[in-house]
Amino acid sequence: MHRRSAFIAAGLAAALAAASVSAVLIFGGGDRDATAATTTTLGNTAVPETTTTAGTTTRAPTTTTTRPTAVVILDLEGNGALQQAARDLYAWLGDRRAVEPPAMAEGLAAFLSDAAYPTDLALAGEVATADLGDGRQVAVITAGDDVLLAADEGAGAGWAIVGAKLASLGLGAWYGEPVRLVMVIGTDARPGQNEPYYRGDSLHILASNVAAGGGAIVGIPRDAWVSAPYGNDKLTHVNALADSATLVQIVRDLTGLPLEGYLVTGFRSFRRMVDAFGGVEVDVPFAMNDPKSSAFLRAGLQRLLGQDALAFSRNRHISGGDFTRSFHQGVVIAAALRGVQEQGIGDLPELLALLSQYTWTDLPTGDLLTLAAGAYELDPDAVANLVLPGTLGTVGAASVVFLNPEAEDVYRDLEDGMVAPAG
Repeated sequence: MHRRSAFIAAGLAAALAAASVSAVLIFGGGDRDATAATTTTLGNTAVPETTTTAGTTTRAPTTTTTRPTAVVILDLEGNGALQQAARDLYAWLGDRRAVEPPAMAEGLAAFLSDAAYPTDLALAGEVATADLGDGRQVAVITAGDDVLLAADEGAGAGWAIVGAKLASLGLGAWYGEPVRLVMVIGTDARPGQNEPYYRGDSLHILASNVAAGGGAIVGIPRDAWVSAPYGNDKLTHVNALADSATLVQIVRDLTGLPLEGYLVTGFRSFRRMVDAFGGVEVDVPFAMNDPKSSAFLRAGLQRLLGQDALAFSRNRHISGGDFTRSFHQGVVIAAALRGVQEQGIGDLPELLALLSQYTWTDLPTGDLLTLAAGAYELDPDAVANLVLPGTLGTVGAASVVFLNPEAEDVYRDLEDGMVAPAG
């Protein structure tokens, strides 16, 4: 806290308390020499009734209704629209009758409907932002143990608070709906081919339950035989013959799950993304020597850069074939989760900027931000990795996978964003 901020807070608190004012919210700017202050007052002070009779003035006893004074100081660098959005949120929490709520996610407003500061508080904040392209921006504001997530969808939308974890109020995280479900699609596009619109080589449902701190990575066999708008086909072909949105809708229909949308990448972008991330730490279960996938790996825990991470994810000339390969792809996704958690949530905007370079998505910017922030609330050991059960078969000359009836149990289990341990 700046010395001058403390002086202003103490002076105003004493003066306003003496005047029976119930709460003051003071927001300091980032200027080290001068701190702008905004005050909001709560409560009612009764005005004494005055009666005049024959030149004599009689003042009735004063009755005052007050609450304990609360002073909240939020010190953020800069004085831009983003910082103002954060200050507006704290001001609204301090006096809902006098302060209009800032732009925020509808669910967050409901989550904070009864929240209020009962005691004095001083928060020093840091702001991290990143540009995702096309005017879209994301930000994470950390103030003490509080976290605010903000997004600007571009096109003049301006900043909106889309998520928050207000430890100063004893509140857990609200990062969107409690259960989040998205599709992650990795295509097998080669150089010169259209990465987002090619065959789906890696198909996974990512599920999370922030409140429970767990989730699931569920692989769908790429050769699963499904009903597509143009006829029955392998799921892997849908991304190329239709598009990613159609693939997601097919999986919605198949599972009955409310998937939000998709993230899709390709071979080249995946390699570059993993390299830019610094690699992922994977426990390779057995030595691999497969020229077709270029998987030449020793067994054991090791950091895989892009080429080796891709090779490990592609190798199907192993026991279990495509089922084991899909499981290994889930191992890489889980390794990425652990890698993200090794960095603080203040690094999230930079990580999303990296992600935006190498993936395509239909998720709104705010939803992408809250989905990613939820990763910091998960226990990696409570994130299951599994592949839908199926049986190999043929349709004409094509080798396909018929999903087993037991897959339905997995779908229903995923409704809470988690999968119960086997057995």
